[in-house]
Amino acid sequence: MAMTTINGFPIYAVTRNDVEYRPSYFQQQAETWVEGSKRDSLTRQEIEELKRRYNCKNMSEEDTVSLFGELVEAGIMSTSTARDIFCGATPLDVSKIDPTKPQSVLTKCDEAYESRMSGIRSFEGLRAMFSVGGLDAYKNWYEYAKSVTDVDVEEHRYFQEYRKFLEVLGQIGA
Repeated sequence: MAMTTINGFPIYAVTRNDVEYRPSYFQQQAETWVEGSKRDSLTRQEIEELKRRYNCKNMSEEDTVSLFGELVEAGIMSTSTARDIFCGATPLDVSKIDPTKPQSVLTKCDEAYESRMSGIRSFEGLRAMFSVGGLDAYKNWYEYAKSVTDVDVEEHRYFQEYRKFLEVLGQIGA
């Protein structure tokens, strides 16, 4: 078990050596991706190819992971951003974490919000939302992430790459 600290508070992490480990489907696929040279958009021909293969309003988990892989290899996003979007992560400035708050990491949340949701309950329906909602669900999550993060939304790589991802989904769905 590995131990580290954040703002002086101990954090314990279980490693692969501590428990039997079976990677998720996403992780299995992500380990095979080779990140392409960073670029801002896809060509018209690339978009047409993606349109033929994917229905952005109704994609299986395998299709979603495959699309992420293609965008990583095309240089639209990094593997880490694809993982964060797929898992519903929100980037945070760890220097601002306040472990005394009930939500502890969502620094923009007000007391009313914190009393309605626990950290675990707030993510219970995330996977179901993405598997059913497609593009609209990813747009909603993007807006939620913007509202709770404490990083600069305009400059942070996650949000820049997320906007490119939404743009591609929109082009595929057009």
